[in-house]
Parts: sequence; structure tokens; C-alpha cells
Amino acid sequence: MSYLSAVFISALLFHSGCGQNEDVAIVAEVGPYTIDAELVRAFVEDLPQGLRTRKTGDEARHHYLQSLVDRRLLLLEAQVRGLDTTRAVQQEVADAIDGRVRNLYRMRHIVPEARVEEEEIRRYFSAEGFDRERQVSAILVESRAQIDSIAQQLQAGGDFEEIARAHSLDQRSANQGGKLGFVGAHMAPRMHIPSEVFKSLPLNQISQPIPAGPNWHVVRFVAERQATYDDYRSVIERILFEERLVQIEREHLDLLRESMQVRLHGAVLRQLVQAYRQQDLAPIAGSTEELYTFEGGAVRLGQVYEELVRRHVKYGLADSLQAARTLDSHFFSAFIVQEAARRAGIYDEPEMLDLARRTQEEALLEKLRKTGVLEQIELPAEEVRQYYDQHSEKFTEEGAVWVEEVLLPTLSEAEQVRQLIEAGTGFADLAQRSQRSDAVKYSNRFHFHARGRIRYPRLIPAVLGAPQGQLSGPLEVEGGFSVFRVLQHEEPGVRPFDQAQRQARGFLRIEKEQRKLQELMTGVRAQYVDQVRIYEGNLVRALPDSLLLSEKK
Repeated sequence: MSYLSAVFISALLFHSGCGQNEDVAIVAEVGPYTIDAELVRAFVEDLPQGLRTRKTGDEARHHYLQSLVDRRLLLLEAQVRGLDTTRAVQQEVADAIDGRVRNLYRMRHIVPEARVEEEEIRRYFSAEGFDRERQVSAILVESRAQIDSIAQQLQAGGDFEEIARAHSLDQRSANQGGKLGFVGAHMAPRMHIPSEVFKSLPLNQISQPIPAGPNWHVVRFVAERQATYDDYRSVIERILFEERLVQIEREHLDLLRESMQVRLHGAVLRQLVQAYRQQDLAPIAGSTEELYTFEGGAVRLGQVYEELVRRHVKYGLADSLQAARTLDSHFFSAFIVQEAARRAGIYDEPEMLDLARRTQEEALLEKLRKTGVLEQIELPAEEVRQYYDQHSEKFTEEGAVWVEEVLLPTLSEAEQVRQLIEAGTGFADLAQRSQRSDAVKYSNRFHFHARGRIRYPRLIPAVLGAPQGQLSGPLEVEGGFSVFRVLQHEEPGVRPFDQAQRQARGFLRIEKEQRKLQELMTGVRAQYVDQVRIYEGNLVRALPDSLLLSEKK
């Protein structure tokens, strides 16, 4: 955002309030807003070096002050436009406050009760198998039919490692005969190994087929070793704490319901269920029927309906029992904690009042940006094309290359693969052996751009500089050893419009947004110039020359 023009500076100085008491630490007033010396100084001290001005003296002081003034001018404009009364802004503020209040209440009244004793941790360590780590091997395939076929081969005496190398989707472990390494009890479920399998499956025995996300696998443990208590103490403590916290929170909510005499009215709940069952929600929208009552208050059906719509809750509401649970998890549990926090005075704490102010300001500025800038921007197709034609330098490619490539984990494997290729094996036939995650999908055929040097600082220069048609490697690159052949070099040039259209539209949008922001700011400054007052003496004391000079070092 640009700063004050010389004319605007002069206008502000005219309103500087020469009779103001210089001992007062107010640096500027913008309508109802004040900017004090502490705020100005903190703003400058927190600025990164790259955003600090090279100006000096009063020119630098006004340069920094203008950012703070501009923010408050935009807030004035947002209020004049009535944006502070919009439902979206009010809801954003309410959500921020409610979320923070719930968190504070939870940290003060619930979390401290979820204590875990040392003896509990020690018992869990032994009972749940944390006292050992097991080396696991696995064969991963796509479907149940495939894993059943694999299981039959293994039962018939097939070699686990050979089958893993031939069929497992996880190429890294397949190259090692299915070995995945040692895992502890807490890691097993994350690897789709049920805890019971981890604890009870004997060494070298193959498991039953197990779902593994969208895929299936069989596992076996080939070795195990002792684990120390200290290695897993913190992990177990966290597990037990989280379990205890769920229990304590449930009990605390039950106590709140009891103490507040909460009642869910069945007849009104049936109205909600009927509306969702018949998919006719008009009867409950705006309803003043009391769905919940509690000591000192009530929650009305229309209020609950609005929350369900806002949270996009559509299911679990066509049956009374399920609806009660859905309402509790998506609405009332949070509401009753907020009510308890209100009674505890948390909403009135200074932190909450400050958060409300800051959240409203940010919401107002974003709403003004949307309505005063973004919604005013149009991007006709002809303008996008014109921008592309006039800024061809932004759409120039440095060069690219099509290659066939195999990435291997070791030099010896890469040398073996090169020999296979020289003997006539196709790159596509080696896709299963490549370390690249998308090797199978693209049959080891890749399109590398010069701009990819950041990600592949060794590979990209090598493929760009290699002669077309020549087999190259093994070359040590990022992630292993590469063997590749260049299929086609693409010379640098401007990308066609159909490929660059989206990027051109983005560049044009940014430029238009910047112009609209400047227009908005210029108009706001002129409109509210008579509501801005600067107290020069306080500004100088807030930003002495020593502070300004220290920034330039």
C-alpha cells in the first residue's frame, strides 16, 4: 500500500493540533481511533529489515505512521459502508471468541483433571507390548482377490521375499524382499497392522489378509528386540492422557448438564426429525420452539437449525436417537461449555475483549477488500489474451526434456539395470524397480523442466545437457542413482496461450487488484482527511532519530 503524498502530508500537518499537550503519548487520531507512541514504536521495531525505509527524519516517521493511519482509515470506510453490521463479520467475530473461550475453559477446568500416574504408564508398557520391537515384512497389493492369491502361494510354500519382489506395490520394501524394518507397538496401527496382530503373531508366521487403506497386505515378523521403558514412556503417557481426557471431558459435560438442569424436549426434537425425514425444512427455519432448556435460558429450534446449516450438517437427523447424538456432537456440547464459561466470567476477561476487537478489525478489512476491490474486478478473455501478448517474457520456458529414467537406491543396482537396458530391456519393463513414486504410472517416461532445478539440482542439469538418444548413468542424484536416456530436447520459448492462459489470468488479476486497492486508498484518504490529527512532538518522541538510524545498520 503506498504512503502519503506530499499534499496529504501537508493537509495532515494542518490538523496536527499544535495546542495538544505534548506529554500525552497519543501520536495520531483517526476518527474514533487513537494511535499511541507504544504502538508506533512497536510497529517500527518489529518491521523486517527489507521493509524498512531508507528515508530519514520526519519523512521516515510519516512514512511509518501512514501504514497505521491507513489501516484505521479503511476501518472507518468499512463502518460507513455498514460492513460491521453484516452477518458474516459478526459471525466471524463470534466464532473466534467462542473457540478461544472453549479452549480456555477446557484448559482450566478439564485438562488438569486428566492426570496419568507413573505406575499406569509402567503397566501399559508391559501389557500392550511396548517392551519389544518387531521387524516386519509385508506384501502389499491392490485388491482382496490379489492378496488371497498371494496368501495361497505362500501357503503352498512360495518364497515370501521372491513374491514380495515380484508383486508388492511398495517398491522400496519390495526391493528388500518385503522388509520394512523394526516397529514398536504404537507404530503398528499406523502401518495397518492391528495391535492384536502385533502382540500375538508368532515369528515367521504369515498373517491373514489385512486391509491397508485402499489396498491389502499380509505381514510377518522375522525378528524382535527388547525396547526400553525410557524409549516409550512419553509415547505411552500421551496415549493414556488422551484416553483419560476423553473420559474426563465426558464426565465434566454430564456434570454441567446436571448442574444446569438441561432438558432436551422430545416433542420439539420430533419436529426437527420429521422435517429432515421429509426433506422439508421450512417448518423449522426460524422456529421459536424451545428445543433445549436449562437453568436461566433456552435454545430454540430455529437457532439450532441455523447452526446445522452453517456447519453443513445434513445427516444423522432423520431418527430421534441419532438426531440427539448428532445435535450433541455438532452443537450442544460446545454450547454448554460456552455457557459455563460465560458464568465463569471468561467472556468478560480483557484478553477476550481484545481478541474481539482484533478479529472484528481483520474481518472488516477483509470484507472491504472483497466488496471494494475483488468484486469490482473483471477479467474479460480479450484482456487476458492482450496481457499475454504484451508480457511474453513472463511465459517463457527455459527449456525442457523428455527422458526415460530409472532411479535405483544403490550404485550396484543401477549398474545392473544399465546392463539390462544395454542388453535390450525396455525402460517401461523396469518401472517396478524405480524409486520414483510415479514410475509405474508413467512407465518410466518423464518430462523435466529447467525450472525444476530447485527440486532436482543434480538431475536437471544432467538431463538437459545429455545428448539425445544416448544412454547415461549411473549418476548419483537426489534420492539414489539414475540411469536415463534423453528422448527429446525442447528448446526455450514462449508457452502457447492455451497452456499459459491460467497464469496470465492470475497475473492480470494481481495487477488489477493492486490498482483497485490504490484507488480505494486514495479515495479514502481524501474523504476522511479532516478526521486525521497528528501530534508531531509525540511522533518525534516515539520515533527518535536513534531508532530510525539503528534500522539502517
